[in-house]
Amino acid sequence: MASRNAFTEEGRTRFRNFQRRIWTYLLLWAVVGLALTAGGIYLKTRYGYRPLQRLYLRQYLKASIKSLLPLQKPSKYTLLVRVISNPATSKEQVLGCTDDQVTPVRDESGRVKFDPQLGPFFNLHEGIPHTFFYWRAVWQMDKQMYPWLKQEIYGGRSLAGLYWICFLPLPLIVAVGMLVSIKMDLRMNSEYEAGDLLRGVRALTPKEYAREIGAQESGIGLPAFIPRRVES
Repeated sequence: MASRNAFTEEGRTRFRNFQRRIWTYLLLWAVVGLALTAGGIYLKTRYGYRPLQRLYLRQYLKASIKSLLPLQKPSKYTLLVRVISNPATSKEQVLGCTDDQVTPVRDESGRVKFDPQLGPFFNLHEGIPHTFFYWRAVWQMDKQMYPWLKQEIYGGRSLAGLYWICFLPLPLIVAVGMLVSIKMDLRMNSEYEAGDLLRGVRALTPKEYAREIGAQESGIGLPAFIPRRVES
């Protein structure tokens, strides 16, 4: 009978082995949960966002991180803008466009038209005033760009607010996976201790026996000697 007493050497060895298996199960289910979370993030980004939201996501990530740092220099951002004339100052004013103001231009296959130099093609909705409409590289302080992207492009949601729902299944997957793994582990070890997993003696035909031991093996591996007859 196997000892489960933690004060015996066998009991401590069994406990250490069980701990190693627990960490292995935890790592396995954490990887599975993170893989499913990454899949959920990809699907939400690919099919749950509007065109400019997808295009600005990397810049939003950059602005979110750099806005927390004490930086004194502006960063480069590429934005879809429209230029209007300000009657009060008689000067041109550059405004960033939002998804409610533009529509992507698609080709026959349904893909958004793209030019390596000009960027993706968009049409500005009718009735929106503009003198020029194009992609523009702007240098802006991150602490100013972050709130604009958050409010105008992502509806006031931070990065955590955009993807929090994708992380909800992670603890559930890990918890359920660990519960199933531990139950199966305890059951298999109990059956092993009881001898249920041992194969025991089997009846094999000569062909089955020859197939299992292989062509290079012979017999059961025990040396046998023919006793010599003692001559008188």
